[in-house]
Amino acid sequence: MKVLDKKMKYNFIIISSVLLLSFLISSCSKLNEPLPASPDITTHKTGILDQGSPDFHGKLVRENNWDLALCQSCHAADYSGGITGASCLTCHTQTNGPEACNTCHGDFQDSTRIAPPEDTHKNITTDSVGVGAHVSHLYENELGHQIECSTCHIVPDKYSDPGHIDTGLPAEITFGNLAVHNIAVNPVYNYPAATCSEVYCHGDWAFLKDSSDYQFIYVDSMIVGNAFSPIWNKVDGTQALCGTCHDLPPQGHQNAGGDPNATTCSGCHIDIVDANGNIIDQTKHINGEKNVFGN
Repeated sequence: MKVLDKKMKYNFIIISSVLLLSFLISSCSKLNEPLPASPDITTHKTGILDQGSPDFHGKLVRENNWDLALCQSCHAADYSGGITGASCLTCHTQTNGPEACNTCHGDFQDSTRIAPPEDTHKNITTDSVGVGAHVSHLYENELGHQIECSTCHIVPDKYSDPGHIDTGLPAEITFGNLAVHNIAVNPVYNYPAATCSEVYCHGDWAFLKDSSDYQFIYVDSMIVGNAFSPIWNKVDGTQALCGTCHDLPPQGHQNAGGDPNATTCSGCHIDIVDANGNIIDQTKHINGEKNVFGN
């Protein structure tokens, strides 16, 4: 009986050893198998620097509501490279680097042009409301006193100031400067129609006879403009014709509306308009002043 028990124990040990050895061999063979390839880990996709690519970094910034803090987290607060070693300032050479106004709107190649021909969606057609008449107001204005961005917008000191990128499109219109001069104290911009109204610049004004040094020219109690409401993205030139914002001469003025070519305006408004009705000194036109006889 004891011999049998010893034999059974011996067999058990042999079988257990074989099973253990098989398990170890199997396990070791799995360790020797090649591991699955790890995925490529890259911060940006290939087209990050290609303006024509859907992965261009400008589009990435736009999709994140122009939050440049995402860029700063890797490229440093001053965009000089940071942990990446890749400086944003190589391309963004303007003052303030990527935070310059013309990074997102305006002409990227010209830091003096910070208003569209390109809006924040990179539309370059003038019939886009985001583009519209920015150029004709700010850079190609030949009719009147220089228009500032602050005439229609609150201009931030820094791109991250409240009211700038922390609110969605469209851009807020907050009239100031010449827009609210004279009687135009409540100018309005109609977003759906893309029109502005009740603005001094387009003829919402009145000059009273009682307070004038030249009452002889009045045929009524006041001289008034036409209170014209231009369409912002209609830039075919038809809304800038002389006589659009006020009659020639204006209503309430002697010979009101009787000089469609403005050929007699130069008699009193010298140095402002010539005998052919052309503006020769735009600083004295649409400037909030009554410039008469050189004064």
